[in-house]
Amino acid sequence: MTTVLQRTTPPTAARGWWAKTVAAARYEYLMQVRRPAVWVVVLGLIALRCASPFPPGFTSSTDLPFLVADWAGNFVMLCPIGVGAVLADRARRESRLELNDLLASTPTGIGPRLWGKAIGAGAATITPVAVAWVGLLGYLTARHGAGVIPVGLAAFAAIVLPGLVFISACSVTVPYLTGPVLYRIGVFGYWIWGNMVGPRFGIPTPAGTPFEAIGEYPAGAWFHGTLFDARQRGITPTGGEAVLSIAFLLLMALATLMITQLVLTRRNPS
Repeated sequence: MTTVLQRTTPPTAARGWWAKTVAAARYEYLMQVRRPAVWVVVLGLIALRCASPFPPGFTSSTDLPFLVADWAGNFVMLCPIGVGAVLADRARRESRLELNDLLASTPTGIGPRLWGKAIGAGAATITPVAVAWVGLLGYLTARHGAGVIPVGLAAFAAIVLPGLVFISACSVTVPYLTGPVLYRIGVFGYWIWGNMVGPRFGIPTPAGTPFEAIGEYPAGAWFHGTLFDARQRGITPTGGEAVLSIAFLLLMALATLMITQLVLTRRNPS
């Protein structure tokens, strides 16, 4: 009996911040990755864009970095909108299910719950993108050889992933202030305006600058990918500008989470 009653793991209150965050992230990942909407929406937008890949004719190229970079551009053109849309309701899920008081009574804390939600639910929503990318690399490997694989993994990390991390962080935090419906409208408008409406339209936009989220700078600087808005600005991105573009997105993701944690802590001091 003594052996049965003996704890095999320390209670939650005795665990450190990181252990609590990992536990929350694991729970959120398993909850989110099982949602059919995550797979249907994200994969549907990828298929919609890649059914008619852009720019025309690039798929016949034998330059592997250029080929992979332009496929990455097609992947990231629309799917972040889907990632943001399906993540937007995670912020207010506890409130809708009337779980706020119960969660507040646990020793986990606001910080680990928020960061665990961002890491776990964000990773789960990015999972369909990663699965689709692996499938594409398999197809390209069959056509062009195994040299596609390291280039493809690097392109995913440099071109696709930073924008998705940024959108995931915003989608877990901003709906606390706006609600999911208004946020979904906002993320759609931001993505089109900030990444796909170039300077040729005469509208102030970050498109074609290091502060866009579509990965054009690392694609152009490191993989010789097709440049659109940056070239309209007369810019050929350098490696340093590509690093700046990635760092900006990751720092904005961190800042969004830190500010949200501060606001929630002040709202619910414990």
